[in-house]
Amino acid sequence: MNKIFLLLSMFLTGTAIAASDVAYSEVDFINPDTQQPVKLSVWYPAGEQCADAKLCLSKTVRPDETILLSHGAMGSARELNWIGYATASQGFVTVGINHFGESWAYGPESIQPDAALKIWRRATEVSAVLDLLQLNRADSDGHIDLLNRPVSWQNVTAIGFSSGGSTVIALAGGRYAPSQARIYCASARAQGDLGCNYVKRSSKQTISMEEATGNYRDQRVTKVIALDPAAGPMTTEKSLKNITIPVMIFGARQNNFLPFANHAGFYASTIPNAALYSLNNDAGHFVFIDKCQHTHQAMGISLCEDRRGVDRDKIHQQLYPRLFRFIYSGTQSLAGAG
Repeated sequence: MNKIFLLLSMFLTGTAIAASDVAYSEVDFINPDTQQPVKLSVWYPAGEQCADAKLCLSKTVRPDETILLSHGAMGSARELNWIGYATASQGFVTVGINHFGESWAYGPESIQPDAALKIWRRATEVSAVLDLLQLNRADSDGHIDLLNRPVSWQNVTAIGFSSGGSTVIALAGGRYAPSQARIYCASARAQGDLGCNYVKRSSKQTISMEEATGNYRDQRVTKVIALDPAAGPMTTEKSLKNITIPVMIFGARQNNFLPFANHAGFYASTIPNAALYSLNNDAGHFVFIDKCQHTHQAMGISLCEDRRGVDRDKIHQQLYPRLFRFIYSGTQSLAGAG
């Protein structure tokens, strides 16, 4: 693994930062808006021990830009380890949010079945976390700094998978219309769309239309990368057409969970100048999370076991250069297929 990150770093920047120089830590906050816990996963270029902060950053840290990660429904930030370690190896402080109510990071008793449909609440949680990070405090008393070196939380590249992909698109200006999802899920177009199971399980009484249709654009998010984003049918075309920041979409065409045309393909064709990189092999939805060994499933689809002939590690290696070129350049001329 160290060799992979070293080669990746040399290829991208010419300045090698070995994976052994990347540290992982977890930070706990309280969301001041909801009074719920917020668990953060943080990957960062590690420096020497310091007495004035919880996380000691290397001098190689990039002060001008940070990375934020949003996981898929009922997942965790650590499912995006493959991105967190890679971006930190390039000097970026990378923060993954474990979304309360739909992450096993808080324990099984915290899971809220209706939370997966309320993606807009994830966007408010992200904005609250950015507020907390800007304070640079590791505890509520303000006695300890979180980071020993300044970094910019005003220039954030937000990366999300599945529901996290929809979350970061909301932070870019996407807006929701839950009634659209109900109409779609009752139609023939939704055949094979396992995301509709969340819609069918939810109760109309659990959704506040005023809350759902709000504007969750956060100006601190300046670029967005969405990995096989969900909730395409619930997101309004008008809002997507008004997005002006750089957006890149990664999607699996032979999708076994979210039909490509109705989700990743829809976002890519509707957001002005959005870049699209699509996987044309047998890769499924969960190829975009970290390689794993457990037997857990989502709607009957294995999170860890890919179709025959699909090598998840090789696909991640295929995606790294495109992901980083977009982070560095912010250009949207990276369309293609693999």
